[in-house]
Amino acid sequence: MLCKQFGKGNAMSPYPQPLKHLIRAAAFCLCALILAGTCRAEPLTVGFLASGGGLGDQSYNDMTWLGLAKAREKFGIRLFFSEAKENDVSRQAALDRLLASGATVVVCNGAGFLPVVKQVATERPEIYFIINDHLVTGYDNIVSTTFANHEGAFLAGVLAGSMTRSQRIGFIGGVHMCAIDSFRLGFTEGVGYANPKAKVISRFIAEAGNYGGFSNPNAGYAIASALYEQDADIIFAVAGLSGNGIIQAARTHKRYVIGVDADQDHMARGLILTSMVKRLDRASLMEVKKILDHRFQPGESTYNLANGGVTLSTMRYTREIIPEAVHEQLKRVESKIVAGELTVTRCREVTP
Repeated sequence: MLCKQFGKGNAMSPYPQPLKHLIRAAAFCLCALILAGTCRAEPLTVGFLASGGGLGDQSYNDMTWLGLAKAREKFGIRLFFSEAKENDVSRQAALDRLLASGATVVVCNGAGFLPVVKQVATERPEIYFIINDHLVTGYDNIVSTTFANHEGAFLAGVLAGSMTRSQRIGFIGGVHMCAIDSFRLGFTEGVGYANPKAKVISRFIAEAGNYGGFSNPNAGYAIASALYEQDADIIFAVAGLSGNGIIQAARTHKRYVIGVDADQDHMARGLILTSMVKRLDRASLMEVKKILDHRFQPGESTYNLANGGVTLSTMRYTREIIPEAVHEQLKRVESKIVAGELTVTRCREVTP
């Protein structure tokens, strides 16, 4: 009724003409706010909280930033970036910088930021948190994107099992933790599905709790070189920035490697069989859009093979060296996973 009353322009109005126009304008904005929920004084301010080598890793962090940059382009959000070292003091300082910049949405990757994020989420319920790749429950202002890493890794394993000649395949994880074990389990099962004779040799750069394993390319290079010298002919690198060292080892030894998170195929053309792409860009964009559309849902938001959340790269530099029968098998296996006809083991950890 308020909108109609002020919209009629009643000739008997007691207000002076200029004042009447101001009142009409105010009422119009109020109606738009109530009905559409889009009357926003300032653009949404989003902060990206990064560790594990920060931007430039051509992997985990860069994929997230790509999605946030797309959100800035499409929706006009304000976007800030803050990098932290691998300790809680640095992480808290990085988060404080984002909040001081006016961020009302904070995006971070993985479990390393959880102690500081959970504290601030409790103290500042008006701040939204998007935690990529680690499930947190029990907070009204935290959404966790989870990725079916095991499904994408299974496909990578099918490819590796089909292409190995030595029957020895390596897996290198950045940190020995549940999120990385999902890759390892899916990959190992995929190798066995395609080639029961092949053996997967697993190594980890760091043990659980030491997230520096994701930002140590020298260690990645050393471990990968040792595996290649032990006759592994393919290595799946799931190690963030450390994976760059693994890819360098593939170039040195002229052996195959499989990338992760982003499409890394260009980093060693013809030697990266494929990359298991985790669409952190898509997830970050979609979760920010939900906030803009007032559709924020705390808890878990799942990205998998069925909705394009994980996928293999297009193999643009290796497609011709992979037999067509293998490409066809990959399509069949993907269809079976999406249809629920093939179940892949995953490691699932929930943080209350």
